[in-house]
Amino acid sequence: MEFLNKKIQTILFICILSFLIVNLTKSEINEVKDVSKFLGGGGTGGCQHPIYCNGTLLKTIQLTQVFNDSKTFVDMPMRTSIENINELFNQLLLNTSKNGGPNKEELAAFLSENFYPAGYEVEPVTPVDWVPNPGFLDEISDPNLVDFARSIHGKWLELTRIFNTSGLCEGCYSSIPVDNPFVIAGSRFREFYYWDSYWIIQGLLVSDMTTTAKGMLRNFGDMITQFGFIPNGGRIYYLNRSQPPLFTQMVNKYFEATNGTDIEFLQEILPILDQEYQWWMTHRTTELTNEATGESVILNLYNVSNDSPRPESYYEDFTDAQSFSNVEEKDYFYSSIASGAESGWDFSSRWMSPSDNTNLTTIQTIDVVPVDLNSILFLNEKILSSFHKTLGNNSMAIYYQAQFESRVNAMQQVFFNEDTYQWNDYNLKTNTNNEAWYTSNILPLFADIQSSIDIDNQEIDLIFKSLANVLIAYPGGVPTSLISAQSLQWDGLNVWPPLQYWIIESIMTPNTTFSNNIGKNLIDRWITTNFCGWNSTLESEGGIMFEKYNANFIGVPGGGGEYVVQNGFGWTNGVDLYLLKKYGKSITLNNC
Repeated sequence: MEFLNKKIQTILFICILSFLIVNLTKSEINEVKDVSKFLGGGGTGGCQHPIYCNGTLLKTIQLTQVFNDSKTFVDMPMRTSIENINELFNQLLLNTSKNGGPNKEELAAFLSENFYPAGYEVEPVTPVDWVPNPGFLDEISDPNLVDFARSIHGKWLELTRIFNTSGLCEGCYSSIPVDNPFVIAGSRFREFYYWDSYWIIQGLLVSDMTTTAKGMLRNFGDMITQFGFIPNGGRIYYLNRSQPPLFTQMVNKYFEATNGTDIEFLQEILPILDQEYQWWMTHRTTELTNEATGESVILNLYNVSNDSPRPESYYEDFTDAQSFSNVEEKDYFYSSIASGAESGWDFSSRWMSPSDNTNLTTIQTIDVVPVDLNSILFLNEKILSSFHKTLGNNSMAIYYQAQFESRVNAMQQVFFNEDTYQWNDYNLKTNTNNEAWYTSNILPLFADIQSSIDIDNQEIDLIFKSLANVLIAYPGGVPTSLISAQSLQWDGLNVWPPLQYWIIESIMTPNTTFSNNIGKNLIDRWITTNFCGWNSTLESEGGIMFEKYNANFIGVPGGGGEYVVQNGFGWTNGVDLYLLKKYGKSITLNNC
């Protein structure tokens, strides 16, 4: 069936980014009292900070490439006020005007004198509920895996942080302060991130660290209360976008881990979960109409309103945008690139033009309706219905039941491929589905869509049999896609922990003999590649857990994208601890 996009995809831009060096006026600067002046409110207000989010200083530093990583500068707190910083910078521009402006060395000296190092306000803290020998270690049979799991558990001590902005002037940092400690991903990711935290919290719950997990949930709840949604991460430059909406599922994991006993917390947090859900249904939807029947359905997509480079990737975005000839094309690119970041898959051929799907400048995320986002929201709707039923809110329980029933119908009409029994993203520009293999193609099975549609175990097994080559052929795990491009890290042979988690759970949920055999094989391969990467670096670097791995090789990190592969690593630790606890008695390590 073909669908037409009935929602007019318009983006209103109040102003066009100036590419000329201009000075901030004192009247503009004097309006700044604290960071909150630059925080977007409910909706999609974004960030207007004149240092970290826009302005001459940001543009000059980033385009001069003072740092190899564009994120470094926007994570550096200021030593003095915005007014003073801009006056000093304007003086530097004046003093160097005869030479065409400051060079890289002069800018580096300016930053050293007037800014603290990146992450200065982010401090390590010992979580109050960490213990050296958590109970789940007794559920693992292999002594090598016990040592591996204990080491991962110990990494919570290395990755737990607080924001400490005491001693810093108002408006002089880019972090979003929160009340409770949080666990970071690691390396360049100095702050908390939204969807990463789903797997981090799962790992914390395995480690019996419910206090830390609950504190992180409260942090997210506070952000929804303040902004209407959860930003991409804990920096003000992320305030124009979110990430995959996994907060409801985080709360559900906490509720399950505490055996459903924390009713008081559920009563407190449920209205906030409702609020986030309504944000996604208000700001991230599209309507599609079946030409044959006239039936319209509502589905969700990533759709950030943006008309400038992402501050943390300013040089990269600005440079790519120069290939466009007019403002409208650049604005479309800037919105789609930010929306790709909102998806978590930054970046993937899923978001590119089908005719040139390895070229980042063809990105069109705002015109792609993704299977995974709608699978997440489908599961959220089921959980929210259950939560409201638990608390006796029958009308809200019925509302969410109607929502997930409507979404099942929409997903089956728009995404489902009756030949392959997979679900494929839908492109609003071409009115076609993307039939390439992506791990997201089977995510509806993780959300247990099979219990709501006419599909039996034999047909589910046919899905996995048709995918047997991609599911079992690679020693390092299941590749994200079969499309390779160096600039697109969410493609090709990169093996991402959250995707392996979803694939494993999608395979194991149906609980058929065939699916369980494939799932067991993948669990063994995934834990092996993580174990081998850790073990090979144990003496030299304390045992590294990578952000992503290579499907072709055991224990080897992945690559590509806008930055070098990172270690730490929050979601890898969480996924592995979850699997080690759940399947620890049956996991078999392969040879490294």
